[in-house]
Amino acid sequence: METLLVFLLVQLAVSEGRPYDPAPGIWHDKSEARNLDCSRMSQQRAHELRPGEIPAPLARLANQESEALVCTRRIMRNGERPERDELILASLRESVGEIAEVASALGQGKLTWHVDAFYPQPEVAAKISVAARTELAEQGRRVSDKVPVLAAGDIVVLGRMAPKDAYPLACKRYFAQRALGENDAFLGIMLIDERETQLHAGLCLNGEWRWLR
Repeated sequence: METLLVFLLVQLAVSEGRPYDPAPGIWHDKSEARNLDCSRMSQQRAHELRPGEIPAPLARLANQESEALVCTRRIMRNGERPERDELILASLRESVGEIAEVASALGQGKLTWHVDAFYPQPEVAAKISVAARTELAEQGRRVSDKVPVLAAGDIVVLGRMAPKDAYPLACKRYFAQRALGENDAFLGIMLIDERETQLHAGLCLNGEWRWLR
């Protein structure tokens, strides 16, 4: 398998014409590498996400599967986040992959998928959402970057309820207010208890909420 390493960084580091390589080596140490968040995907998918930065796979290599390693610098350096956040992010690819696989199996048909993460730290919530959208897209699902929004009155009421009751009701309200339709699926990923280090998730289809974990 030919592997194409493509590095998307907040700041592109180039030394003597060499592309930035996140692996520890002569250019930087292990601590620098630990401050990168990287995910591996097909070159074709990487090209679809960043067409202006990543070239399409070469036609002469059509029979070979090439990959891209996409890296971004962490907003906070390793060790600066709360321990809970570090644990969540360390296993994010695995946990989100499991959630997306279960959700995708339940939501069959030509659906448009919407994803949102409910997490105390906005930057961590954003990473969770992006990871879930990427997983669903890798499974061939049509994914939207839009999320359903409820009226202010609904949000006030839901904020007073326990999570196990709030999310199912929110799902019903999304459908009743036409924020979601029959051809939409909403995947919510959340932290139920701030003392936990495991993500929970639920799927909203046609106004019905189903807990996935």
